[in-house]
Amino acid sequence: MFHNRRYIGEYRCRDIIQPNGIPAIVPLDLFEKVQDRMAQTKKAPAKHKAEDDYLLSPKLYCGKCNRLMVGESATSKTSKKYHCYKCSGIKKFHDCNKKTIGKDALEAIVLKQIENVYMDDNLIEKIANEVLKEQAKENTTLPLLKKKYAETVKGISNMLDAIQNGILTESTKERLESLELQKADLSLKITKEELERPLLTKE
Repeated sequence: MFHNRRYIGEYRCRDIIQPNGIPAIVPLDLFEKVQDRMAQTKKAPAKHKAEDDYLLSPKLYCGKCNRLMVGESATSKTSKKYHCYKCSGIKKFHDCNKKTIGKDALEAIVLKQIENVYMDDNLIEKIANEVLKEQAKENTTLPLLKKKYAETVKGISNMLDAIQNGILTESTKERLESLELQKADLSLKITKEELERPLLTKE
């Protein structure tokens, strides 16, 4: 409960986060104080959990025997702890002579290459276009609601024109009231849909 960011008005839908998307019931400064307090009182072993995370496992394969490289940590005679990637062929089958590779150095090289690839302007443009295409395929409800809303607004406008031209009967009055209610209902549904599935812009 103490980690729930909905209490500060943050709405999350899949990987999209919308600040102030819902009414906040806890002040932001109080929420942040709670987070700081919890961070300070965490149990000691948990503080070092991230140190042993191996980013490339299980994505790294040995260039000699094509088996998975696995993360491994050890302590030297001088009590210094080191982390590396080691071929599972050495660990389990003892039939590969691939040397172990330092974790930090290898991960730095891979991350740099990823950064070089994904910071390419042409690729970013292509990804943005593809995301928008997929988004258009996924959300079929919102376009239909907006179309119906536009038709309802047009219907209200036609009714008002008829009334201005002197055509005012019980039926026209009832029809206008019905359209106004329909418009309000559609507006609410559109807002709800946009909150639950906010649309990404190309930017």
